[in-house]
Amino acid sequence: MPGLIELLFAYGLAFGLMNKLPDALYKALPRAGVRLLACAYCTGFHTGWIAYAFLGPDGAIHFAPAWAFCSAAFTYATDAAIRLAERAADRPERDLS
Repeated sequence: MPGLIELLFAYGLAFGLMNKLPDALYKALPRAGVRLLACAYCTGFHTGWIAYAFLGPDGAIHFAPAWAFCSAAFTYATDAAIRLAERAADRPERDLS
């Protein structure tokens, strides 16, 4: 099963694809590609099996689906937590006195 380093690797790939893709490349994508990159779970799934291809043990391809689903869940949860933290940071503090 994937470790934290492997999950962070997959999340880094997903974050880069979802948020740092050059505009010219993003505009050249088909509609399905744009929709895929808008979904953290979907992008995390695909970066999970890509990360497995790079970091997984040789000859243990039967773990690739489990690795991809672990990556999808981790990417979705991490993305949701970061979005929540960013939203909270953007809100002005209330004066409770």
